[in-house]
Amino acid sequence: SKGLQRGQTLATLEYISLDKSIKKIDWKENNGNVVLIDFWATWCAPCIQSIPHMDNLISKFKGKKVKFISITYEPEKLVQKFLKDHPMHSEIGIDNDLKMFRSYNAWAIPNVVMINSKGKFAGRIHPNQLNQDVINLLMAGKIPILSNTKEEMFDPAEAEKYFRSYQGKQKR
Repeated sequence: SKGLQRGQTLATLEYISLDKSIKKIDWKENNGNVVLIDFWATWCAPCIQSIPHMDNLISKFKGKKVKFISITYEPEKLVQKFLKDHPMHSEIGIDNDLKMFRSYNAWAIPNVVMINSKGKFAGRIHPNQLNQDVINLLMAGKIPILSNTKEEMFDPAEAEKYFRSYQGKQKR
């Protein structure tokens, strides 16, 4: 079957942080951390609406083995401007070549890709479906039974074209 499969080990996550350093997470060397990757964009109203919910979860899991990373493909300057009005408590990553969007088939945004404590893909959901119970299951190394965001709804070539065209309309 197509797409990402629950239980599989995914491609290494690689992005540019806002401090301009390159960050990598190799899932085989994840040391028991849960990683929640929120794919988003500054122009996406549902993404913006989910920020308070995600920030609340981040505060509840502070100090635990849970890492929240928000990945966008937009230019760092635009993201910095956006964050002045919409602060986010997650780590922000820039995927300027859309490599992570492609690798994780994350064209439906907002879209949280869940990696459990064993470094396995545990599904993808809308951020508003993510809650403490789901995160606790992920911390226990489990794969929650949830209705996943449908990957096949989106044509990656057309989604990438749309993302790039919309990005061009944004003020930098």
